[in-house]
Amino acid sequence: MRLGVFGGSFDPIHLGHLRLAEEAREGFALDQVLFIPTWVSPFKTGRVVTPPEHRLQMVRLATDGNDAFAYSAIECIREGTSYTVDTLRTLQAENPSAELWFLTGTDAVADLPRWREPEEVLRLTRFAAATRAGTTVEEVRERLAHLPGKWQERISFFPMTNIDISSTDIRARLATGRSVHYLLPPEVEQYIAAHGLYEPVGDSDTIDAG
Repeated sequence: MRLGVFGGSFDPIHLGHLRLAEEAREGFALDQVLFIPTWVSPFKTGRVVTPPEHRLQMVRLATDGNDAFAYSAIECIREGTSYTVDTLRTLQAENPSAELWFLTGTDAVADLPRWREPEEVLRLTRFAAATRAGTTVEEVRERLAHLPGKWQERISFFPMTNIDISSTDIRARLATGRSVHYLLPPEVEQYIAAHGLYEPVGDSDTIDAG
């Protein structure tokens, strides 16, 4: 079984996330993609994110109806800073026969040397990295040149449809009362409205995460 692992804040999850997962699933013949909302990203400490119960529900709504997509609360249950290496160890223990593929963008792969135990991460999983505007494959490979070649061989790249959508932009639009139609699944948009998330209030603490 090939299991895609897609971690992120998903604050909120949007169509760009879903397209990345779908194109990786198709391109690497993944049997399933597991969406894993982080509790706190090690690269976003000090920034407040929407409570995990809301982000989990939005991911559930976005992935319902697609048998190839699933979600896990593993990092939210664990709490604390969400280190990928810890999550991968748990997933490997729970799915010993699965081949793990970590889904991300080339921008994140370029920062791999900053991750906790990067070589252990690359032992536990292969990477499926979507190429995005602003970062070339050559630049990424150059920044990873200090890693052993056997680990670099575990990083594969795939071209992703250029969808210029970000959670940051969606939060900013909602905070200023602008439309987010067609940027995220309708069910997620309805959930946001029903729970008053990202509303234009002066002291909101749910819209300042990167």
